[in-house]
Order: sequence, then structure tokens, then C-alpha cells
Amino acid sequence: MSSKLLRLAVVAMLASVFTAGTSAGFAKPLRNAAQNLESGDQDINFKSTRRKAQQGNSSAQYNLGVAYHRGQGGRQDFREAAKWFRLAAEKGLVDAQYNLGLMLALGQGVRQDATEAAKWKLAANRGDALAQYNLALIYKNGHGVEQSSQSAAKWFRSAADQGIPQAQYELGVIYFDGLGVDQDFKEAAKCLRLVAPKGIADAQYRLGILYKEGRGVDQNFGEAEKWLRLAAGQGVEKAQSELGALLLKKALSGKVNSAAAE
Repeated sequence: MSSKLLRLAVVAMLASVFTAGTSAGFAKPLRNAAQNLESGDQDINFKSTRRKAQQGNSSAQYNLGVAYHRGQGGRQDFREAAKWFRLAAEKGLVDAQYNLGLMLALGQGVRQDATEAAKWKLAANRGDALAQYNLALIYKNGHGVEQSSQSAAKWFRSAADQGIPQAQYELGVIYFDGLGVDQDFKEAAKCLRLVAPKGIADAQYRLGILYKEGRGVDQNFGEAEKWLRLAAGQGVEKAQSELGALLLKKALSGKVNSAAAE
């Protein structure tokens, strides 16, 4: 079976990743069925795949897990899905490791076990961006492992460097607050500028503060007003307060300049 069948369409994930916010929830539910990128066919031959899986084919075991999770082939069965993902994961299939770890973290088809979920950081170590992001969340929140801001920062950076927007936001917050790393407003601004245009209110607020105070960027009240206004429009009370103070200062400055001109 072509390795292409094991790669997943992640465009939908990128559109939905922001729904995770900063909670302990993961970026996305289990990955979708393996997709034949040449034909666009997302279905598999269930009987044939099951036969190959029973013969030990790891690709077929992964695809069978996907089929059971989706309910393809007759019935949805999370327990069977986890069983086949585990078999493929133990043979080193990164996608299966990712899915098994997520099912363990969610308690889906298996006993919830965040410690074993963290074990499947094998996928993260082998470069899977979503696995890296999920592992960073586990370390950030201390679910099943000892809480570690340093480890969280490490894995958020790995995922951010691969273009995961939510990881870029989390990394920006880490540098902004100095959590597990030396506080670095320049790095914070770099990360926040990547995601603030995508509508994350807290990123807009933090970027507005950096421009207002000239931290990590050249001080720019116009940019500060722009980002604070966007965050305030999404109901961020701190942004509303900062924006009000900025506009008042702007109005008073205008009056002083007018009086001086007269």
C-alpha cells in the first residue's frame, strides 16, 4: 500500500485548530480516514483490509482502525479501533501512534490513561507536528506526567516551527509571560504576529500591549490601537480598558497640540 494512503488531509484541522483555545483539549478529534490522494477516494475495502490487518500488515491495521472509528464497514466500534491502532503503533506507524495516544487521553474505547498517552510521544519525536502540539499540552497541564513548562515550551516550538497556528500562539504566550523560558518580548511579538491576524483575541490583545509599550517592537500607537480594538471587539475586557485609556490619551494629546498651535 502506498505511503500516501497513510497521510491525512490536515487543511480541515488548520481551520478548526483555534477552537481548542488554551484549554486542556486537543487540537482535533481523531484523524480522518486514510485518503488516496490520487483518486480522492476516502473509502477502503473493509473485508480486504481486515484480512491484511489480521495477517500483520501495519498499514492495513491502521486503516482498519480508522474504519472502525468512522463506522465504516457496518458498525462504529471505538474498542476495535483502539485495538488496531495499537497493533500498528507498536510497529512504529506514526499516525497510529498519534491516534492511539489521543484515544488514551480521551478515554475513547480504552480506559483513560494520560500517562500511557504521553508514552506515545514517539510520534512527536519523529516529527509529527500535531503529536508535538498535543504532547506540549500534556506537559503544560500536567495530565499524567509531571507538569513542566520547559518541556511544554520545547514541544510547542517544534509544532510552531511546522506551522501549527495554535502552537505559535501558545509559544507567543510562553515568551510573553516567561513560562519555562527567559521572557523575550521580541520572540513573543514574532509569534503573536503570525496568529493575531487569524482572529485569536488574546493574541491581538497581547500584540496590542507590545506595540503600546514598545516591548519587542518599535512603539507604535496606531498598531496598538488596531490590535486592541480588534480584541476589544471580541469582548476582551482588558483590551477594552487598554483601548479606552489609549484613546483618552490620544484625545488629550490632540487638544494639547491644538492649544499649542493657537
